[in-house]
Amino acid sequence: MDLSEPGFELEREADEAFAGLVDYFREYRDCADLYTESPKFEVYDELQSRIDGLKALGVSLRYAERKMQVKWGADPDAKPMPVSVLYVVAFPLGKEPDQFATPKSGGIRF
Repeated sequence: MDLSEPGFELEREADEAFAGLVDYFREYRDCADLYTESPKFEVYDELQSRIDGLKALGVSLRYAERKMQVKWGADPDAKPMPVSVLYVVAFPLGKEPDQFATPKSGGIRF
């Protein structure tokens, strides 16, 4: 699971590049277990190329990971499922924070 968003107002070209990175990452994440080891290098190269493209547009990325327990459905007795949440936030190049806060709870909409 990921929560990816810009931390500032992006210019159109940078906004499209960030959206492309997020889409590509999510497509890979959803089927990563189907990849054998060698083809993963192409994915890593493409991700790095997209990150480099954002840097050229004046955008830097920061990330954080949080382990959480989530319940699906309305059943109060449902057993929580462990998940890792990846937060990817875009910042202006050179103005990145050393740290940023991640929410401890939240809703998931489908």
